Amino acid sequence: MVAERAEGRGERKEEGRKVNEMKGRGPASEEEALKEMPYSGLTQRSNRGTFLSSTANTMHFLFILFFCLGVNTESTHTTLTEDAVTVQIHKGGVVKELEILTRQTKELSCTMDAIPSQPHDVTGYWKINGAKIDNTSHTVYRNKDHYILNGTFNIGELGNYSCIFSLSGNEEQATFVFKVPAIKQRDKPIVSYIGDSVILDCQMEHSKDHGPDTWNWYKVNGTEKEFLNVTAESTKYQLDSKKNKTKLTVLNLTKEDSGKYVCSAVFKIGQADSRVELKVLSFTEPLKPFLAIAAEVLVLITLILLYEKKSHSGKGDSETTDNGPQQEQMNKLTQDETNGMDGGSTTRQRKVDQ
Repeated sequence: MVAERAEGRGERKEEGRKVNEMKGRGPASEEEALKEMPYSGLTQRSNRGTFLSSTANTMHFLFILFFCLGVNTESTHTTLTEDAVTVQIHKGGVVKELEILTRQTKELSCTMDAIPSQPHDVTGYWKINGAKIDNTSHTVYRNKDHYILNGTFNIGELGNYSCIFSLSGNEEQATFVFKVPAIKQRDKPIVSYIGDSVILDCQMEHSKDHGPDTWNWYKVNGTEKEFLNVTAESTKYQLDSKKNKTKLTVLNLTKEDSGKYVCSAVFKIGQADSRVELKVLSFTEPLKPFLAIAAEVLVLITLILLYEKKSHSGKGDSETTDNGPQQEQMNKLTQDETNGMDGGSTTRQRKVDQ
């Protein structure tokens, strides 16, 4: 800024000298030159500032425009590009998940708060998948109010790296979980019918994740996974795989196609799996619940009719039993009367004959 001011004053002085010479005057002093040309240097500086401001505004506008248009359309998780990762240990432990795609070197750092009653130093070491890593145990000295444990590792496979602080017989730890990007998990099975075709699909959990190098499909047979060779079985399967998703079409379904299928996203350092369950039904399958209900209703109606019939039969027998002696007595009286009438007629007939 001082240089620009000096340069501006020099230019104004030179221009003032030229004006004096044109007017027939001798060299002018610095103050006179400034009075003769009071705005020349300011104008140049103003123009220069205007140009810089205009350029800055233009660059700012282009930046906003590129951002809105999505010039950087592919965004990744910060964990994919971070070389150093730090965690703050809390009581009960901390778990930090890190997504990686290839073998790489990571610097891991754990920080644990210290309290005045704690010692000046503690023992710190590292574990991988629960097993202590050799030559990582050393003394961690108190740094102000913190204990800091660092470690640099060549991550060649997926797994868990844990930092351990051993303090007065107790251990505090944080765990870094290295994994590949996850696949969306499907909770409900896919249902289709014999003779139809069905599409089984899988996709990455985050749509902007780095896609796998390869998609593979398997069918689960008991505890084993059978690789589906789509190329060799083109009449049965069709495969359509893109960067972040894959679709497996199963043609001409049969009952044997029912079961669990596994889609696998294969990366250079490992793979992520997701299961899809397929149920193949016959066309009569949906009618089975209604048929079962109809059968239950029919059995219930039959039981009711049998009960009613038995009730009426028992009532008729009871009435016959109750009225039996009275009916028998009435029949006897009727028979006696009939016999009496017949006897009187015979006697009168005998008297007439005599």
